[in-house]
Amino acid sequence: MGHNTFVGYDNIIPLLAPVDIGTTITATPYVDLKGSHHCAFLINFGVFTPTATTDFEVITVEAASAVDAAEAAIAYNYRLSGIVGTNTWGAITAVGATGAYIDGVTGDAVSYWIEVDADTLAANNYRYLRVRLTDTTSTVVCLTAVNAFLSQRYRQTTYASATASASA
Repeated sequence: MGHNTFVGYDNIIPLLAPVDIGTTITATPYVDLKGSHHCAFLINFGVFTPTATTDFEVITVEAASAVDAAEAAIAYNYRLSGIVGTNTWGAITAVGATGAYIDGVTGDAVSYWIEVDADTLAANNYRYLRVRLTDTTSTVVCLTAVNAFLSQRYRQTTYASATASASA
């Protein structure tokens, strides 16, 4: 029993339970990065049913320096998974602060892994992060779940809460 393989001592935070977010703007709770080296998000898309081929889901990452500070959209990198039941991932893709989008073709039954540059966070004194998902108004169904993965400075089996409210 050399290490904990159950959760690997990573702080895994469910931010959005599987839910239909079609036609809404959905922001996850903020993740407090105090005590963390690194933060990543995993967004799982289930059924994505657009009304038209022009319907899509915009994915942005927002950061704040304090609980009562204004949010700022920030750049990030992502990888898009292959279809369910495969272990293939697309190339690492850089995205500006305006975010990226998934449509009914690429967003149905896939996972979206987001990595945020720790140097960018440190340079801007950002301590809080969240994901904002914005659907076009005619999306019929968009089943989605979001989890955060924090690499903690001091590993534990039980962590203090890492979710927080910024100015939302």
